Amino acid sequence: MRKITISIAGLFGLAFVFSCQSKKQEPSTAQPVSLENRVVRQNKGTDCDKQPDSQRTDCAIIDFSIPKIQGADTGNSLDKSINAWADQFLIRLLTWTDYNEPGKGPQTLDAAIQRFHTIHNENAGSVFSGMFKAICTNGTLLNDGRYLTLMLDGYSFLGGNRALEEVAVATFDVETGKQLTFDDLVNDPNALLPMAQAKVRETRAQAFSEGFEFDRTEPFALPSSYGLSPDGFVFHYQPDEIFRLGGATEFTVPYNELGANLKVSPPHAGAAGSADPTGIYKVQGTNLVIPTFEIEVNNSATTGNTLAKKKETVIVSAMFWAVPKDPNEKAKGDDGFISVLNKDIELSGDNRIARFEGLTFNKNLLEKMEDQDVRLLINIFSGRKSSRDNLLDCGILDMKASQFANKRFVLGCKLIGERTRSGAGTSGFPEACYALPESGAAPRQRLPFLVDCSENGNMQFAGRPVKSYEDLVATLRPLLKGMIKQGVKPADLPGIETAGCMMGNSSAIRDYYDEMKAELTGAGKKNSSGKTGNATRPASVPARSATPAVTLKQNGDLFVNGLEVTDLEHLRKVLQETLLKGNAIPDKLNLKTVGQTGMGMRAEVNTVIAESIAGAKWVRKKSALAKLNAAVGKKLGTDTRLEPGSYRTSGNFAYISAKPKQTNGNAIDYRSTTYAGEFAAGKFADNTIGLLRYEKGAWKILIYSIGVSKPPVDIWVKDTKRPGVCLPIRPADQQAAGLAGSGAL
Repeated sequence: MRKITISIAGLFGLAFVFSCQSKKQEPSTAQPVSLENRVVRQNKGTDCDKQPDSQRTDCAIIDFSIPKIQGADTGNSLDKSINAWADQFLIRLLTWTDYNEPGKGPQTLDAAIQRFHTIHNENAGSVFSGMFKAICTNGTLLNDGRYLTLMLDGYSFLGGNRALEEVAVATFDVETGKQLTFDDLVNDPNALLPMAQAKVRETRAQAFSEGFEFDRTEPFALPSSYGLSPDGFVFHYQPDEIFRLGGATEFTVPYNELGANLKVSPPHAGAAGSADPTGIYKVQGTNLVIPTFEIEVNNSATTGNTLAKKKETVIVSAMFWAVPKDPNEKAKGDDGFISVLNKDIELSGDNRIARFEGLTFNKNLLEKMEDQDVRLLINIFSGRKSSRDNLLDCGILDMKASQFANKRFVLGCKLIGERTRSGAGTSGFPEACYALPESGAAPRQRLPFLVDCSENGNMQFAGRPVKSYEDLVATLRPLLKGMIKQGVKPADLPGIETAGCMMGNSSAIRDYYDEMKAELTGAGKKNSSGKTGNATRPASVPARSATPAVTLKQNGDLFVNGLEVTDLEHLRKVLQETLLKGNAIPDKLNLKTVGQTGMGMRAEVNTVIAESIAGAKWVRKKSALAKLNAAVGKKLGTDTRLEPGSYRTSGNFAYISAKPKQTNGNAIDYRSTTYAGEFAAGKFADNTIGLLRYEKGAWKILIYSIGVSKPPVDIWVKDTKRPGVCLPIRPADQQAAGLAGSGAL
């Protein structure tokens, strides 16, 4: 009997072990945490709202966006833990020049904000006092209902010759609210050291190849920022944690590499920052939250007067819809589409802005959609308080959720039959697009214009494709002129922001916009060349040197072609401006050092140099594609955009191979072009190839061909009647055509 009892006990023990193992591997059914932003914004100074950044002399800006649990009460343990973690990070951003040791300095966020402004006041009158900034944005790395991993990205400048840039990563237990430490996540934290060091060496291989090694002055340790992600264990080293490497170092160790050392069950496959696989929506229980956006109604003068006289309202109607994956889908409406949600907002009096916020739909609906990026259609009409018929003829908006998220669009309206010079109410695109302030933020008189960039670099404003910087300026110019005509002061005109744009493109967009605004407001003055320019624009490197020389002195001072730059951001701007003045952009620039300079300092400068070259090359590539695209579109008789397949350069020559597409991304119908015969005969490739040369500040198309998949160099030489060309293409192709590699078209 005793043996049977022992056996039964053993079975219970095994059952317990297997049940625990099964529980560890079982996918979580818990719902992701619903998050919102806690916004802290303060601007103190005499010219925060009157001057652009580069011209301010007295301004201290705080702009924080921190995650919090949506609708949480004061006793919520998870929310309290997140707030405490975030506040410590923000306190460091605000006071890092004073206090570098834990426990010193302000202990509360309010006290740190007060200290930040005190530090600014102590620096009043210095060259840097108009540039004081403390900025923080946030992101979610994991939110699977069990664990919540959050990220804070901070930037702070408090005078001096450098700024603080740090990222904080932390994982929280959703049930208990506890911030998890290495001891909570792994069985033996020390076992992570060799693995983490190997990943650092792999991630920063170049620095180690230049002689960097861990030693007594820089011993290796685990980072202060770390956490769980869908793909593995995230390690983030701040710049000062491995100082001589220069810059931050981040990598992810897959869970399978941690093996038995992993103490917690890894997120199940497919877990991400939310239960939404698209990354477009926020999760709220079983629902998905449609991104917030605003519609501003811009009535003509006659329309505004008529509506006021009749005490008529305006209805902004939003219809969200999708194409069904299954043509026989029962959820589709009579028009063959899935009706996701309808929402009307009625505006009256002086209110011209409709804010669509907190709209939700069941996430199960995603499975029925062909494209999970929900479409929006905006229609505007009168409220029919004074007439049974609609009085208004307004513009419409038709775009996807990923495109309208966090933006304000302006739609023009006129009375039906009314004639206006601007043609308001007849355009298929909004008149303007602005960056949307977060909920709870203090309203600003003028929001900045917002320009979007796609992954391939194409620009877009207010839903309308923009082919070049000149086209963008031409689009924005009448908007600014209209504001100036209405009496808006120059200091109150909107600024400009970008979304999804690379650094070089963003910088160019801002420069073009600032120059145009200075021209319209009379802020420019004649320079030595007789041309109008911005008198207060920071000095750039003279055009005499297309290949800038960068010098770093022992005391940290930086120079480009002998001219001093104030900081790394100024270095980045000056380098890009100079590189873009040359006909050819070099692949690398050598950094000259004077005296003994630290490896970390050199690494930071070299990183900025590399990023500046990459940004300038990207801007140059963008303009080359735009130049060739304009010629291809004209030849085909339709608006096009090029989908690059190959882009290679040699000196100031560029070789491009790309597929022409319609502006909506669809294929070109060559049957309606001059290439219809070749297309029907099957002797036509859906591709174009061109050779361009950059000179005198612009690309020149030397020759191009449509309908070819490889360079027709023999035809090109015959057509140009030149014995030699310099082509950045395969030598075999040049040899086949009998081309000399050193010649030029």
